Amino acid sequence: MEAVSLPRSSGGMQVRSPRLLATFSDERLVAQVRRGNEAAFEAVYDRHHRGILAFCRHMLGSQVEAEDAVQQTFVSAYGDLVSSDKPIKLKAWLYTIARNRCLSTLRSCHEQATELVDVPTAGLSDAVLERDELRRLLADVAALPWDQRAALVLAELRDLSHAEIAEIVGCHVLKVKSLV
Repeated sequence: MEAVSLPRSSGGMQVRSPRLLATFSDERLVAQVRRGNEAAFEAVYDRHHRGILAFCRHMLGSQVEAEDAVQQTFVSAYGDLVSSDKPIKLKAWLYTIARNRCLSTLRSCHEQATELVDVPTAGLSDAVLERDELRRLLADVAALPWDQRAALVLAELRDLSHAEIAEIVGCHVLKVKSLV
């Protein structure tokens, strides 16, 4: 049997059932986290970490760096949620934290970047050539300005609305339309 505590003096119930928490809206989960319910934060993580990981992976081009960025995103988010009662739109807020973490990582990597040597492709099989074309496409995407890359990834891979992307990227909706 799953535990649900009785109403507390603060006027809310602290729900611990993962299945029940999974049905809560983001707003209700935030309220639960702010009441000290760690199980609610686990539900927030379960709901959003895959999308944020995909976003970070596309922004950073590295699974390992993306996983680090996701971990830092959720550590930062938890600290802010329990210490603040400011109103937030959870999904956009989490992606904004992730975007900022990715930008910090990219700045750090840019300072340490070294020139890559081009590998000749003459005589390689079609499969290798296709892989090379994919790498070039990914390199082109990686070379886009960060706001355009973020908007493109969020629109195409996360299927977010222009308004949600504008909030995450920190620009006007009309600019998002021109970026994607």
